[in-house]
Parts: sequence; C-alpha cells; structure tokens
Amino acid sequence: MKNTLITILILFSLCTSGCLSTKQTITQNTQSADNQGFYGTEIFLHEFEIIKRVLSILEKAIQSLENDQPVSQETLQRIVEVISNFSDKQHQEKADRILFPLLRDKEEGRRKYFLGRLLMQHVTLRDKIRNLSESLNTFYQGKRARKRIARIANSYIRYTRRHLGIEERILLSWANSVLTYEDQIMLKNKFETLKKHDIETGIYEKYAIMIEGLEKELGIRPEY
Repeated sequence: MKNTLITILILFSLCTSGCLSTKQTITQNTQSADNQGFYGTEIFLHEFEIIKRVLSILEKAIQSLENDQPVSQETLQRIVEVISNFSDKQHQEKADRILFPLLRDKEEGRRKYFLGRLLMQHVTLRDKIRNLSESLNTFYQGKRARKRIARIANSYIRYTRRHLGIEERILLSWANSVLTYEDQIMLKNKFETLKKHDIETGIYEKYAIMIEGLEKELGIRPEY
C-alpha cells in the first residue's frame, strides 16, 4: 500500500509543494525546457505511468474473461470507475482546459490542428469507456455478451496506448520546447487550483487504494 500511495500521491505533491524534479533541478530562467525538469509536464509524465498501470489491470481482467477464468462484473465495474473518475477525467481535464489552450497561443497557432486532433481523441476515449460501462450490464447474458465486452475493452486499451504514445513522444516534447519557466509555473499553479478539491476530499488516496486492490486481486505485480 505504501508504494502505491507514493506513486499516486506524487501527483498532488508536485502540485502543492515546492519540491523539484527528482531528476533535475528547476532553474528560474526562460531556457528551453528540453533539458530541464519543470512542474507542469512532469505531472503529466507521472499521470501517464498511472494510466498505464490501470490499462494493464483492465487488460489482465479481459484476458481472464476471454479465457473463462474467474473475473466478476463487479471487478470490471471498479476498473471502469477508476478509468472514468481518475485516469480519463483527471488527466484529460488538465490537458483540455489548461495545457492545450496555453500551447494554442504558441508559435502563432501553427499546431492548432494537432491540438484539435488530441481533443477529438479525448472525446473518443470518453465514448469508448462509456460504451464499455454500458456493455457490463449484459455481463450475465452469455458468452456472446462477454465477447462483446472483451472486444470493446480491447479497443479502448489499444486506442488509449496509441494516444498516450502521441502525447508522450510529440505533445510533451513540443511543450517542453516552447514553454518558458514562467509558463511551467503558471501550469503548476493552475493544476493546483484545479486539484485542490480532489486533494482535500481524498480522491487520490481512494483510487490509489483501488488500484492496488485490483492489482492484488488479479495477480499483477507492478513495477514501481
């Protein structure tokens, strides 16, 4: 439990404290962020790692479903809850409302199309997880229904991994090349405001516990 809480809670630690990157020191200048560790984009990297863990949980559960191994409707519903209320909502909300508008004003908007594509992918991801949630209502309707659940889940997993790859390789690299130190601190402050309620109500701790519980239930040994 301790390791999981550290992994999850590092997100709001970065938002609420003055701690620096674990790899590099943040210096107060306007140098390109390519070689610096800044608050804003570092938070996204930590979120990507958590989302990948949740995808592995879903993947293992669906493999069990496809192989007629024990996995309950309730387990799948809990996974969808984590995805909907933590992975998708928490990450996408910061990207859509804070990072993307800031980047849209950079380089005279030359990459507006790219940002628009990412926004549409977020819409698609929300549609896919909604479809998966609805499909779970048919869990006890036989093999055909369970095959459909597996198909929808696998589609979500593949799509999400492709999307995360684009954001990791292209979006964050671009952001680090154009955002100044002041931009990054502004991102950090806005993230802090957005997350204040969630931190105070213990949402991060709740989903840290859920993630670890699901990993144990499914026999997953995460790499910390």
